[in-house]
Amino acid sequence: MYGKRVLFSRVVSLSNVRYFKKDSSKKLLEFLAGMPKANSARILENQRQRQHIAKKSEKYGPSCVYLQVLGSGARGAPNTLYLFTDQKRYLFNCGECTQRLAHEHKVKLSRLDHIFITSKTWKNIGGLPGLSLTLQDVGVPSITLHGPEGLDELYSATKRFVIMKDMNVTMAKCSPSEDFEDNVMSVKYVILGPNDEIFSKDLKPAAKRQKLADPIEKGFEEFFRDDTDYYKPELRNYDGSARRHVKPKPMPGRAASSMDNQDPMKRKTEKVLHDLQKKSHCTVSYICTLKKRLGTLDLAKCVELGVKPGPMLGQLKNGHDVVLPDGTLVLSKDVKTPDDPGPVFIVLDVPNISYLKESEFSAHFANGVNPPENIPTLIVHFSPPEVFHSESYKGFLALFGPTTRHLILNGQNSCLGSESAHRTQHKLHLLDPDIFPLLKDVSMPAVWNAHPPIPKTNSPIRLKGMEELKNKIALAQFQNIINMEGSPKGEHRPPSEEPKAELTELIAGRTLTMFHLRPKRQLDRTSEPKLHIQDYIQETMDVDGFVGSLEQFRRLVDSMRYTKRGSQQEYPKVVFLGTGSCIPSKTRNTSAIVIHVDENRSILLDCGEGTFGQLVRFYGPKKVNSFLRTLRAIYISHLHADHHIGLIGVLQARRQAYEEISHSDPPDPICLLAPGQIVSWLSLYDLQFERIRNEFTLIPNQNLLVDSTPELSPAILASLGLQQLHTCHVVHCPNAFGVALHISNYKITYSGDTLPCETLVKLGQDSTLLIHEATMEDELADEARMKMHSTTTQAIEIGRQMNAQYTVLTHFSQRYARLPRLNANILNDNDSVGIAFDNMQITMSDLDLLPHMYAPLQLMFAEHCVEMELKAAHRACQKLRAEARRSFPDIAGTSPSNTKQLQTTVSPTRKSKSPEPQTTSKIEIKTPEPETIKTDTAITQPMNTNEPTTDNETKPIDKPETSENVDVKMENVGER
Repeated sequence: MYGKRVLFSRVVSLSNVRYFKKDSSKKLLEFLAGMPKANSARILENQRQRQHIAKKSEKYGPSCVYLQVLGSGARGAPNTLYLFTDQKRYLFNCGECTQRLAHEHKVKLSRLDHIFITSKTWKNIGGLPGLSLTLQDVGVPSITLHGPEGLDELYSATKRFVIMKDMNVTMAKCSPSEDFEDNVMSVKYVILGPNDEIFSKDLKPAAKRQKLADPIEKGFEEFFRDDTDYYKPELRNYDGSARRHVKPKPMPGRAASSMDNQDPMKRKTEKVLHDLQKKSHCTVSYICTLKKRLGTLDLAKCVELGVKPGPMLGQLKNGHDVVLPDGTLVLSKDVKTPDDPGPVFIVLDVPNISYLKESEFSAHFANGVNPPENIPTLIVHFSPPEVFHSESYKGFLALFGPTTRHLILNGQNSCLGSESAHRTQHKLHLLDPDIFPLLKDVSMPAVWNAHPPIPKTNSPIRLKGMEELKNKIALAQFQNIINMEGSPKGEHRPPSEEPKAELTELIAGRTLTMFHLRPKRQLDRTSEPKLHIQDYIQETMDVDGFVGSLEQFRRLVDSMRYTKRGSQQEYPKVVFLGTGSCIPSKTRNTSAIVIHVDENRSILLDCGEGTFGQLVRFYGPKKVNSFLRTLRAIYISHLHADHHIGLIGVLQARRQAYEEISHSDPPDPICLLAPGQIVSWLSLYDLQFERIRNEFTLIPNQNLLVDSTPELSPAILASLGLQQLHTCHVVHCPNAFGVALHISNYKITYSGDTLPCETLVKLGQDSTLLIHEATMEDELADEARMKMHSTTTQAIEIGRQMNAQYTVLTHFSQRYARLPRLNANILNDNDSVGIAFDNMQITMSDLDLLPHMYAPLQLMFAEHCVEMELKAAHRACQKLRAEARRSFPDIAGTSPSNTKQLQTTVSPTRKSKSPEPQTTSKIEIKTPEPETIKTDTAITQPMNTNEPTTDNETKPIDKPETSENVDVKMENVGER
């Protein structure tokens, strides 16, 4: 299925593209919707295993403990801290992209039991919804949240799209008078609240705050009452019928009736609201003390002193002195090493200096009165830079003395943490530097090897090509750095320039910075990610045939661009930020696409988790604010978490971008085009967490249907730079939509998530560009249909039916994190289909280049392609075996030694049809064992279709675990 290097080719009939109509398919789809999840039994088994392991470890204290930075707190990165012990795992804060960084760096989140949140801000909790779904999918039975009161309301607000059926989420009672304790550590909660006087000054007058008390605005009541399950297949969509049509009302309104000030009931409500708001502004800091670990017995000394094997050894180990039968007194301290009293570390979040209460930490000051074991080994600071660098805060830090070290996780750092994003981009940059520009994130140091390994070739042509490309990339990286307009705000300074405090040691956090607490207490930066550009290029150049394929593609590109010189237009331009489905992976983030209408206006299509982080990587930490000020509208196709959970982060970042140029004038609300039901989630978040209502004006997608009266006025369209914008219902979940945008002389259609859909064909007729989801390969059509997604062939066929000039495939299952598996007949006749990658930008003039890119791509990711083909072969063998057993039940009991072995021969240099079962009167078949497949290329390896595609490029950071433990597996999670 990969061009000239096809391992298996299967011609899949285009008749697989089916349109589901109400009359013919309703019963079948109702049956599918009611089926239990295929992984329910696996989840229950994993839960039982976890509980068994946890019970065995309750008796012992941890022997290995370290703190590890996942997210540095930089703008666009989470501020997440991971506590590893050899028994349990803990998380402190959980911002967007936490699970993406954990997956890339092999940090096991599947063994989490407790998550500690310092404050109810999106920066700290943005990754919780997605992480919770993933933990549930891999069999975590329960997690406990620790943090400010009302934190668990996040799950009430997200209950329509974050459905917790197989995992319990409980809220710990965080009280200053009641500590948390388990066999690993004890945690004291320190509640920090704002000064009431200062807080009252910040509270706006009642007339302007009244909207808080009554979030249900007139015109949106029906959406609030809607209690839809967005993970249940939508049957009513299949006939394409229109739904409710609600007259849009700008949201939010900025003024309230002047009568509110005269109403005593309203004033009482405002007072209650004041108390609630004050309570929701509280933060929780944590003073953590590891459990004491007993010293080890010196058995040689015990024998020397005459201690016999038996109970006395246990008493001595537990610190008790014993008397031998002959009357000899044996002191415990004489036969064992000293006990480890358990180091103390503090996690501190002070959002405003008025929150700081020094007295709460006085028991840990180095004042000569407190015992040495009470002095913190480390303090982790989530406090923002403006607080951290204040004189009052510096004086507070000095009270802990010179032995306490300070780890900073806030916006003054710059590390975004992902090496894999750069690795992939450097490889793709070889194909075309305009379509795949190098990322503007320069926070990760690049390592240059003066003596790189010799390429695996004796060909002088390849050696020369290798050197040329390597030098080109090095030069491009250098240019990328010097073209930055100065250091971004909050850029991490080199160690020599870091601020020095007289009595404190400050550590700027970077991803995988580790601080060991037991057995030794030391800082470890050896695992922090770095860029190895030469290695990325050499890996690609070492693939047989890649250099020739690349040269051929470049000649073709130069020729095509030469013929179009002078007629190319920069806008509209499409930037793909996220092209994966379900959950973020290290290679593909969840759905997000930027449409640059012109230099000053842009639109965002979908906004999955980590979208803002992707913006920072692509545009750079300095220029991202300039981009955000061009953002005029955000379109959300449907209310699955992987398509809209990043919205709040983008809204908050856009506000900060405007504050950079003016603190007095608030920005105009962005135009939010989304299913009307999103209003309940955003309003609840606004009420219970942070104010976001003034950041957007909601226009429901239901009011933009192509057959209805246009609801976008000419003035709004003009402000967006559009001639038209229409939506249509698509076949995925309740209230799922496709959209078509008319920009100048171009028409861009975006499918969102959907099965093949007639209404989308009608909406996108004669499109210049169709961006269509292609979650599954063709052989998984049944699975795609069950999950309401399209296969690659189905997506391409939709483009042909709507007469689209070009089709770009996106939203791939994470099993195809590098390259989707296309059908051979498509590859042989393809002049209009391209593959989307994260951080890929295309103009309308680039579209005819994309179909020619697949040949070098399949060589660039050859190892991944081979793995996908082997898995496909394994599935085919399993299918043949199942069909044989159904057709000939007597075979099931036949001994393998008495049957003919069926081998699948794989050739990487020629196309070959898959073996078809022969229908005869007598047949004896033995399929290969599930774990191996024989090939004529000496490829014999374990086969496990449930395992995700992995690299050997990143060494595991977490400690080795037993086979009983369960890690997060991308394919097991599936497409939610």
